[in-house]
Amino acid sequence: MARRVAQAFTYRTYSPRLPSAADVLPYLEEIDRNRWYTNFGPLVERFEARLAAQVGLPRDRVVAVANCTLGLVLALESCGLPAGGLCALPSWTFVATAAAVRQAGLTPWFLDVDPRSWQLTPEIVEAALPQAPGSLAAVMPVAPFGAPLEAAPWAAFRDHRGLPVITDAAAGLASLTASHLPAVVSLHATKPLGIGEGGVVFCETGAQAEEIRRRSNFGFDRDHAALWAGGNAKLSEYAAAVGLAALDAWPDLREALRTQAERYRRALAPLAAEVAPSPPFAAGCVTSTCNLRLARPEAARVVARLQEAGVEARQWWGGGCHTQPAYAAAPRGALPVTEELARQVIALPFHLDLAPAQIEDIVGHLSSALAAPGG
Repeated sequence: MARRVAQAFTYRTYSPRLPSAADVLPYLEEIDRNRWYTNFGPLVERFEARLAAQVGLPRDRVVAVANCTLGLVLALESCGLPAGGLCALPSWTFVATAAAVRQAGLTPWFLDVDPRSWQLTPEIVEAALPQAPGSLAAVMPVAPFGAPLEAAPWAAFRDHRGLPVITDAAAGLASLTASHLPAVVSLHATKPLGIGEGGVVFCETGAQAEEIRRRSNFGFDRDHAALWAGGNAKLSEYAAAVGLAALDAWPDLREALRTQAERYRRALAPLAAEVAPSPPFAAGCVTSTCNLRLARPEAARVVARLQEAGVEARQWWGGGCHTQPAYAAAPRGALPVTEELARQVIALPFHLDLAPAQIEDIVGHLSSALAAPGG
C-alpha cells in the first residue's frame, strides 16, 4: 500500500520531545555492562520503582509493559472475566480502548459521558444497566486528555456491583494518585511522559501485578510453566533506559507543559464566548493536547479552515469510537453528549517548540476561522 504524503503545515499538531541521545547514553552503557536486554531486567525494575514512587504506590503494584493497549488487555484478562461479556466504556475515547476490550475477549458496550467532565461516570452506567444487551462483566472508564478521574465513586460502584473497574488513563500519569483502582497509562511519544512506545499498569494488588507480569511473558510462572495462554508484552531494557532518562527530566518537563498551557489559556481568553478549553486543560492539568469545545457545532468546518491556513488542527476522537467501522455494530446506549462533543471539539497544535508569538498566531487563525462564513 502506498504511503500517504503528509501535508505541509506551518504548525504541526505534535512535536514530541523525548530524552536526547546524550541523556540516554549512561543507561545504554549500563545495558552493555549488564548484557541483559529484556525479560524483567534491572533497568525495568528501577523504572517501575520510580513510577511507583511517582504515583505513591507500593513497588509491587506496578508493571511496565510494551504499550498501553496491551496493558489494558492484560488488566482485563487478570480479572478472569467470562468470554463475550459486556465491558462498558465511553464512546468518547480513542479506539485503543475498544480494541483492548475486544482483544481481551469481551464485547464493547458504548455509553455516553458527562457533559462537564467528558467522562463516563458510575451514575451513567447505573442508569444504563436496565437496558444492557447482555451480562455486564467489567467497566473501563477513560480519563480524557490527562484529566484526573475520581477513584472513590468507582471503587464504591465496584464494591456494590462486584464488577472490576479498570481505568484507561493513557495520558494521565501526572494526574494519577495512589488508589486501589487499577489504571493503565501510555508512554507513547505523544504523551506527557513519552519513551516512544510503552505503558505501565498500576494494579489493585501485588498479586494482580504478579499475574499481569506473568501474562506479559507468555503466561509463564516461576517454574517456566505456562499457566495462562499469555503473549509477549514485556518492556525491553532499551525502552526502560529511555524511561529512566525521561523521569530524570520529568519535573522540568512537567513544569514546561504547565507553562505552555497557561500561555494558551491567556491567548484564548478573548475568545471565551466562542471556545472553552477541555476540562483538564481548563483545570491546569499536565497534558500534551490542547482540545477546545466550540460554542457551535462546526468543528469540521473550523478544522478545515485552520488546515487551509497551515494550522494542523484535528477532531481528536472524530465522531466517537462507535462511528469507527470496526465498532459500528457494537452495542451502545444513547450517546447525545458524545455526538455533541464530536461536532464541537477540536485540537490545536500543542508542544514545547511553539514560541509565545506562535501560540498567539495560531489563536489568531482560530479567531479568523470562527468568524469565516459557514458552509
